Amino acid sequence: MPLRPGRGSPVPVNRAAWSRGAVGLLLLLAVCAGGIVLYLNERDTRQQPVTVGAGSGVRDRVELSADVQRTDPDSRTVTLDLTLAARGRYGDSNGVPAKDITVATDSPDHEELVIRADTAAWRKSITLPLSEGTASDYPFDRYRTDLAVAAMVGREQVPVTLHLRDLDPAFAVDPDETTYTQQVAAVESSVRRSRSTFILAWFMIVAMWAVALAVVVACWLVVRQRRGLVWGALGWMAASLFALVGLRNAAPGSPPNGCILDYAAFYWAEALIALSLTRLVLHGVLVEHHVGGPVPEAPQGPTSSPAPRRPRRVPRGMRPRRPPGA
Repeated sequence: MPLRPGRGSPVPVNRAAWSRGAVGLLLLLAVCAGGIVLYLNERDTRQQPVTVGAGSGVRDRVELSADVQRTDPDSRTVTLDLTLAARGRYGDSNGVPAKDITVATDSPDHEELVIRADTAAWRKSITLPLSEGTASDYPFDRYRTDLAVAAMVGREQVPVTLHLRDLDPAFAVDPDETTYTQQVAAVESSVRRSRSTFILAWFMIVAMWAVALAVVVACWLVVRQRRGLVWGALGWMAASLFALVGLRNAAPGSPPNGCILDYAAFYWAEALIALSLTRLVLHGVLVEHHVGGPVPEAPQGPTSSPAPRRPRRVPRGMRPRRPPGA
């Protein structure tokens, strides 16, 4: 008997779910955009050169560019790359020295640097000492460093221009005071951890506490339910105990043992996880010893006979047509 298809009702659109998905997507895009803005701001701010010394109005001068390459709190040194360009009568149009130039710095290892005439693309690495601060204050450690330069051609001290730029991704060098007296350019700077290092260190602190508290709550639930040895939970807790060690060793800048990061989160998180794991093992052993074996799993829900199935309603448009005369 032929059936006549009927027109089904339209499927309702869950507008609330679409709205929540759109809001979540917008929040994700906003967070990503905020991170990119923070990166661009930090990059532009830190790589902005600081200039001290003879200005561009002085035609005959020596220009020195100092780029901070690496800061090492363990050896308490800052490594800089020096480059030189001679202007005016001291060099040609490309900055190549026309005469021998002697550069004097306050670096303990390189107090005097001699650049021979006609030396192109001259570059020299020097180290400066760090004062104040200690690496155990990670990630809140701060230091100070000073750079002073002068240039001489023969026995004549010449005007000098110093350009200081920070290229170290792990630290931020902030010039606090610049002076130029008696043709000596000097910059006093404070050195601190970069913004990205600071954010990652705080994230590690929060993550360590979150993992430790999650293990404590899981241990409390298993003990409260008087369950035996839950091997899945024990494996997860043991893995968390050693995973935090790897997370701690991955901290940027390789902080020393016993720094603020350890006392603020790592030591306490490891202690909580180890105590929770030990407590859970002892509780499981006692419970299984008391019952004489593994504790059976509790039933998931009440066991009852299945409800009788209702007869399926046939839509009005799908009902068979009666033959004429029936």
